[in-house]
Amino acid sequence: MKLKGGVIVIGSLIWEDHLKEKDNDFIRRDWRVQNLFSNPKLTPVPIRYGRKSSSRSDTYTMVFSKSNENALGQGLILEFRESINSFEDLERQAIALAIAEGIYTTANTRISSMWGSVGLLINPALKKINFSKFEFLKEKWTDIYQSYYKIFFATGYKCDEDVEPPINQNGMLTINWQDAMNDFDLLIATPVIPDPKRILSPREITDKMINNKYQKYFRNNLAHDIKTCQDNQILELLTNRG
Repeated sequence: MKLKGGVIVIGSLIWEDHLKEKDNDFIRRDWRVQNLFSNPKLTPVPIRYGRKSSSRSDTYTMVFSKSNENALGQGLILEFRESINSFEDLERQAIALAIAEGIYTTANTRISSMWGSVGLLINPALKKINFSKFEFLKEKWTDIYQSYYKIFFATGYKCDEDVEPPINQNGMLTINWQDAMNDFDLLIATPVIPDPKRILSPREITDKMINNKYQKYFRNNLAHDIKTCQDNQILELLTNRG
């Protein structure tokens, strides 16, 4: 097994160095340097601002959302420095990502938590090229999530308007494979539980940033080419209110 893998990034993993800035921990910077090449590839992804974050002044951070896959946003793919030569290699990368996200901790030694989980997306072409390898990866990943049956509920990752959650009960990402992903055999990403469960309007997202005096997350995402289909409206509202 020698597969090319990477991480889909849709937020602060690309531009923030610390998991907890007050601790000056450099966990995210070290994760990027040790595990990933630094040249991101752009890809369409179904994302929106949809999770209220207490650590970001109660403004909204990014979620995967399958409410309308015809109105995609743009995320990044960062390639693993090392090939995936075994399932254990993939599991190590998943744990490294979960640590950088704050999902995997000393108190929770899983790649799933009460608010977010690491999901797997396999290139559908691999199923045609090497069916046994495709099924092996899928089954081994499913085994991990079957062991989480008491704590992981995929339906929690779905908002009211979504056709389905972005991750299924087996921990597999349900987002569509894009042409921009074709250089990769597999990708991992971290869907999070939306809060609230409804789709937010551009005005609601903007009002939170203005009223709570916090635009750092939104501005840094834009600066790193992470975008949603609502961003032009949000920018216009920010300009008019500014």
